[in-house]
Amino acid sequence: MSFILNPLITDIIRRIGSQGFRYLGPFIAAGPWLKEIVYSREGLLDVDLDEFMFNTRLGREESIYRPFLLRCAAEALEMLGEVAYSDLYTMFAFAVMLLCCGSYEQGMIVTRTFMARVETLQYAMDIAGVVENQVRNIGPGGQKVFSGYIHFLEYPICYFDHNTNLTVCQHCLALSYANTFHEMC
Repeated sequence: MSFILNPLITDIIRRIGSQGFRYLGPFIAAGPWLKEIVYSREGLLDVDLDEFMFNTRLGREESIYRPFLLRCAAEALEMLGEVAYSDLYTMFAFAVMLLCCGSYEQGMIVTRTFMARVETLQYAMDIAGVVENQVRNIGPGGQKVFSGYIHFLEYPICYFDHNTNLTVCQHCLALSYANTFHEMC
């Protein structure tokens, strides 16, 4: 199939993927050239992953579809990470998504960067509230898509010592919103 130009085959794969991720199986099985195109950013851009949301068994560890879902999630996180540092809202969402996906160290690095860029804790909480509302408005929640992934190496020492929202530290803020997103999604 090397006589078909890469941009053309990429567009074909992107359009087929928009009809459903299962239709990409023959391209993945056809060999490394087409598999690379399927897993490229352009190939995954419009893939319809709705079936993963409604049939969560497809994402379980024993599922043959799990590697594809993880590859899509990794690509989505990479795209989010590329723009995260230019916008505080995106940076906060990126930090929480990293934490929800089980990437504690990277999530806390992004959280520290986020906290260093906001002027006050109240401003950070306002940003977190806007991001939370946007995630709630995306669609049906409660699917437990992050179930089994979110983990903190340990609770911050100060976790139970905050009397009000205005005295919360960056670690507790990250933990609180990661748990909130975990329950929402």
